Amino acid sequence: MPPKHAPKVFQVEPIRVKKEKKNITNGIEVRHIAFIKIHKAASSTVQNLFLRYGYEKDLVFALPKSGSTVSIRSSLTPNNVLPPPKNRTYDIFCSHARFNREAFGKVLPNDTTYIGIVREPFQHFQSNLQFYRQKYVVNISGRKPVLEYLLHNDKYMQSGGHIPSTYNRMAYDFGFPDELFWTNDQNEIQKYLLKLDRDVSLVIVTDLFDESIILLRRLLNWDLRHVLYGKLNSKRRSDPRLQLGQVEEELYKNWARIDYIIYNYFLEKLREKIQRQLPDFHEEVAYFKGIRVMYDRFCLSAITDHNGKHDISFPSSAWNKPFVVTREQCKLLHIKGIAFVDKLRAKQRLMSK
Repeated sequence: MPPKHAPKVFQVEPIRVKKEKKNITNGIEVRHIAFIKIHKAASSTVQNLFLRYGYEKDLVFALPKSGSTVSIRSSLTPNNVLPPPKNRTYDIFCSHARFNREAFGKVLPNDTTYIGIVREPFQHFQSNLQFYRQKYVVNISGRKPVLEYLLHNDKYMQSGGHIPSTYNRMAYDFGFPDELFWTNDQNEIQKYLLKLDRDVSLVIVTDLFDESIILLRRLLNWDLRHVLYGKLNSKRRSDPRLQLGQVEEELYKNWARIDYIIYNYFLEKLREKIQRQLPDFHEEVAYFKGIRVMYDRFCLSAITDHNGKHDISFPSSAWNKPFVVTREQCKLLHIKGIAFVDKLRAKQRLMSK
């Protein structure tokens, strides 16, 4: 019998699929990755995947020298990230920086795989407002400041000047040239969009999040366990003055045209990509959803149960080898992004000594 102090291990029954398949995770895992972290687009959840994977594999991150953001206005440079440890090169970048493929390429390896993410633009706009509470919107008097802001946006922002974070924010983070926000030149917008499409191997769409994550797993050739996620809750208390309706949505559609172009383009592309998958793709998505719920529930329980030291074991499937999740691993699942970056920064500074 095991000693009394040994941790309990919970067994998870296999989730059955239609037929046995050869494990498809035996190839070379992709370890050079750049994630274009878009504000308020579930990007912290995806970032956590890369942080946990790199931490486990002892990979080197291109980290901001302080805080959790490299820059919200400029791109990645050798000067705004922590130098890599001696005789090492960067493997992963997944912090905020405005995307510029050429600038990223000067810091990251040539074989880096680029990943993006998009969210339905009006939902993105609402989340942005509720979280950041931009003063130039919330300080507008009256019961409906957002309606006033959208009806008279020319009054509240200077054309050709600073691009506010509520205006085509996804396009801004993706590095669309500043002049396009004011000229709305459709030919140039399409030109940059096609370049972005060539530069990025996969754009995750939050409306099809689990399907996107499975496509990500297949692209990176990772074991399924590495893409299990927990939903990181970063909501603030809702402000009733920022509750929006159909009128605001129609105004926003007409105003934030670049974000809608980006979103619709990559949503359609993702749907086409899913349609081209073999039938086992949908079996994998269903299996993943079941495993992920059990994984997340266990971790939420484990990190709040300070008296127990429990593990949970998962059986093998066509997409993963058998694995065990520990309470310590669960802590990394729900750690705040800035705390995780601090942890990695301290680790890499020790490696540099």
